[in-house]
Amino acid sequence: MSKISNKIRSAAAQLSQMYKPSRALAQSVLIASAAVTLSLMGARQLGILEPVELSAYDQMVRWRPEEQPDSRLLLVGITEADIQKLKQWPISDRKIAEILQKLDQMQPAVIGLDVLRDVPLGDGRQELTKVLQKNDRIIGVCLVTDGSPDNPGSPPPPGMPTNRVGFADFGVDPGGILRRALLFMKPPTIEGNSSVQKHLCNDSSQVLFSFNLQLALRYLQGQKISPKLAPDQSLWLGKTQLKQLASNDGGYRNADARGYQILINYRSRLQVANQVRITDVLEGKVDPNLVKDKIVLIGYTTETVKDLFYTPYSGRQQKNQFMPGIVAHAQVVSQILSAVLDNRPMFWFWPEWAEILWISGWSIVGGTLASRMAHPAKLTVTFAALLSGCCAIGFGIFLLGGWVPVAAPALALILTGGSIVSAERFNKAGYGKAISDRVKQVFKIEIDQAKKEQQVAEITESAFFKELQQKKDKLRISKQETSEKAPSEPQEITASTPELPKVESQTDEYLAQLQEKAKQQKQRAAATESESGSKTVASDAGSGASSAETKHDDEFSDLQTKAKQMRQRRGAQKIIKDEKSDSLTDKEDLGGKEE
Repeated sequence: MSKISNKIRSAAAQLSQMYKPSRALAQSVLIASAAVTLSLMGARQLGILEPVELSAYDQMVRWRPEEQPDSRLLLVGITEADIQKLKQWPISDRKIAEILQKLDQMQPAVIGLDVLRDVPLGDGRQELTKVLQKNDRIIGVCLVTDGSPDNPGSPPPPGMPTNRVGFADFGVDPGGILRRALLFMKPPTIEGNSSVQKHLCNDSSQVLFSFNLQLALRYLQGQKISPKLAPDQSLWLGKTQLKQLASNDGGYRNADARGYQILINYRSRLQVANQVRITDVLEGKVDPNLVKDKIVLIGYTTETVKDLFYTPYSGRQQKNQFMPGIVAHAQVVSQILSAVLDNRPMFWFWPEWAEILWISGWSIVGGTLASRMAHPAKLTVTFAALLSGCCAIGFGIFLLGGWVPVAAPALALILTGGSIVSAERFNKAGYGKAISDRVKQVFKIEIDQAKKEQQVAEITESAFFKELQQKKDKLRISKQETSEKAPSEPQEITASTPELPKVESQTDEYLAQLQEKAKQQKQRAAATESESGSKTVASDAGSGASSAETKHDDEFSDLQTKAKQMRQRRGAQKIIKDEKSDSLTDKEDLGGKEE
């Protein structure tokens, strides 16, 4: 059994020695990973990584396959060709009224007019007002104020009921790229100017629905689906939750999330729905089946009207970089209908703790591989594959409707791996050991100096040292007085100096005697202890031995105290001797000068 146990211990020791470097590497990887993860989370919180994450989002939108046009929608565009053919700019109120009447005859589910008509344009104002007021299928638009007196917003067409008006504003990201849609909001208060004309879209007491949400809700009413607001203020349409976008969701950091916003889930870059021109409607060339029970949106698609937006599809496009506002509204309407009726997922996001685990996981992977691979080519190929895998996983989640950080984990992978490789090369070059040795040396010197200062302080603060200091001061005063009275007579000092060796000799003899007595007392104490431990000695004898031992210990302690005092006196006498010798030398020098 002993041989087996020895072998087990030997094997355990070998394994321990084998895995010591592994534990050290694991510790280095964890430290580097934690440092990189914390740094990246701080950079994300400051918004430094937001542009990179948004660029990655745009790229994933472009990578997604195009979906089929939404057959529930029809776009009626006002193109440049229509303007040239009608020879009108802008399109008059009479033409707009005529288009609305022709479309209404085809029995659409709802008509959305994305054209501002707050002021008369051309003739036919009364005719247009009559159509807008009486036709319940028509939804008009307005523009919300930004809170500035110079931009009070644009009111809806006059006389139009407020429940058939929606604001046409979008939430645009820095750089002018459209990624977010507002569903409802309260207009901000206009500060500092009471002369601004009040209307629906600058009244801060009103809660306004967006143009695209109004169209979707009107269509869903025919499907017996109505909106509900949950206790957490989230919007539900049937069994579908339109989750509100928070300021730190996905790749955003501290985004302006005022109002109720969602992330736009674009359907297609080329054709979100079937599209015709207004001249086709006026000339009766539109198939009624494209209109019946559909959502019809009317708006400008020409670049003459600056109702255009950059989108994620705009990147790397030489032509058609802009998306008309009416098409952007159609994207949001289709997104809402598809989520409610087709179970197309709305965008979802991970909580903060899950994103931290996601980033730190890639950081640990990068550090571990960098610590295990020494060949640069293999390491480069492996890291390239890992980066591709990170992007592929992020894109796969994106196809399922989730938006998770992609740039942050990729940076964590690279930075942690790079730091481990750099640290290993640094240590192999000997710089790490040299710095460590230097630091240890500096700290050792500081510690030794501190101990020395502490010991000196203990000596100088003792009562015996203070007594010597006082004697020294008295001796100096006496020396000065003697030199003033009889500067040519050094006999007083020289007469006392021969006695010092004698005193020192006597002290040495007395100290030797004390040490001898202490030694004898110690031997007696040992003998007494031996006798007290004997089994043949009676209990009363044991008690006597114990008292004798105590007595001897006390005597031994007294002898040690006396020996210590004699050493101190001897040291003091030596100091006095040195000072008197110095005084004698000074006297002789003074006498030589006088001669």
